[in-house]
Amino acid sequence: MWHSIKDLPPDQRLAIERLVGRRLQDDEGVNIEPSRLLKDAPTGEDRSRSYGQYTAQLDQLDQRSIDVADHELDAVIEEACERVRHPFKLTHGGG
Repeated sequence: MWHSIKDLPPDQRLAIERLVGRRLQDDEGVNIEPSRLLKDAPTGEDRSRSYGQYTAQLDQLDQRSIDVADHELDAVIEEACERVRHPFKLTHGGG
């Protein structure tokens, strides 16, 4: 839900400014989108186990690229980043 700051009642504006931690300008807007918490982060032994599983997956990924030259990996990563940054340019041949 999009709101223009200048159109908010003073009490709502003040509440949002307190949440944001600064005064808002009239030419700013705020988008409010409620979301659900997915799950509390694990603690203790569960956290250690989860971290171990995560690092094991990273090790498996690392082994899959062991015979690929660093410059080739860098090129693939850069291409993926560009696709995220500029999806229309790459998919439609724009320049």
